Amino acid sequence: MTRRLSSLALALLAAAPNTAVSGEVAGQLAYFKDGALWIASRPSQAAQQVPNSRGAVLQAFSPVDGTLAFMTGPGGANIHAESVPPLRPWLSRPPYTKSVLLSSAVPGPTFTTVRARWLRWEGDGHALIAGSDGGNAGWNLVKHKTFLPNQAALYQSTSRNGQVITMLGSVQSPADVGVMLYGPGARPGTEVFTRRLPQGLMAALRNAPQPAIHKFLGELDPQAQTDDVSWTVTAPQVTRDGRRVYFASNAGYGVGSAGTTTSAVFEVDVSEVRLRVLGWLGTFAGSLLDVVPSPDGRKLLILLARHDRNAQINTSAYVADLERKTLRELIVAQASSGTLTFLNSSCWMADSRHVALSVASPRPDDLNQKNGFEPPASAHTLFVKDAGSGKTLRRVPGVTGVTCGPG
Repeated sequence: MTRRLSSLALALLAAAPNTAVSGEVAGQLAYFKDGALWIASRPSQAAQQVPNSRGAVLQAFSPVDGTLAFMTGPGGANIHAESVPPLRPWLSRPPYTKSVLLSSAVPGPTFTTVRARWLRWEGDGHALIAGSDGGNAGWNLVKHKTFLPNQAALYQSTSRNGQVITMLGSVQSPADVGVMLYGPGARPGTEVFTRRLPQGLMAALRNAPQPAIHKFLGELDPQAQTDDVSWTVTAPQVTRDGRRVYFASNAGYGVGSAGTTTSAVFEVDVSEVRLRVLGWLGTFAGSLLDVVPSPDGRKLLILLARHDRNAQINTSAYVADLERKTLRELIVAQASSGTLTFLNSSCWMADSRHVALSVASPRPDDLNQKNGFEPPASAHTLFVKDAGSGKTLRRVPGVTGVTCGPG
């Protein structure tokens, strides 16, 4: 399944960015720059350095109250390295003028440091989860206790009230090809579809009237569908109100060089567990990395990589308006000849009208085993884009790890 959603070698389709700041963008924005964590209450305003954030390498906003969690390590700590050093977790609450160790809010001898590779909040903002090679660590900020989260937590999405959860996998295993749905209420885990039970997915494709979906359906190979490696599924994402879930899948179309395949985007009605394909979007050729609903649930951010040749991997960021049924490509930056572009991170702003993305465009020869085949932080640029027009409203050099906070 498609699991790695960022830090991929990418090359974005060309268009020169507009660097002017125009209009007001609502919502908090946090990012790494110059070895520390910075936060801006609005992207058009000057950012402030978060206290005690020197050496920060991971961060996440609480989706409820905007509490900023981050983890710090020794200088030069790399979460993509073969071995991650122990990282210390911190909390900073609005207005972000001080930071405290997480152990002061959730005391205990466990998880005072974690060799973490990722950090995220549950959708209801009650718990913080970090993942490492040796397992996951969790802190419940309501019960003030640590806990051991399930192993699928990185690929899990939760509604704002915490009653709806969706994740990759099946009843048997989170490693299976498929999408699981829990809730609302006390409903046990439901398999929206799995590779072994693809009937719902196939019925959604058959029921779509669009020619592009008919063509996609006609090119599916039943023999390829029986093999796990022929499937890709993006991590399913539930809307904040818990009414719908979105993901993309190639329905077992087959996976070629660098994940190249053909995929469609699917929507799940949570109350009835009804699956349908968004046929008006057509299909996407390449490798769909993520499908993320906007905070108001009315738009989707669709990230796609397309491998043309070793030195040319084109990436597009699309915004789909679910009400108007329109699709706009957000052109982030122009990659000059002989360069690749890395998509480091992206997120929706709280106003559901703007998208923030961090990208870099190094030359292939500059990426090697010594730097983990990752461009340096200084090579990245933050772009804040208008989702409706595609216009660049803000550009900040040297930014990685961009994260958007609640309104």
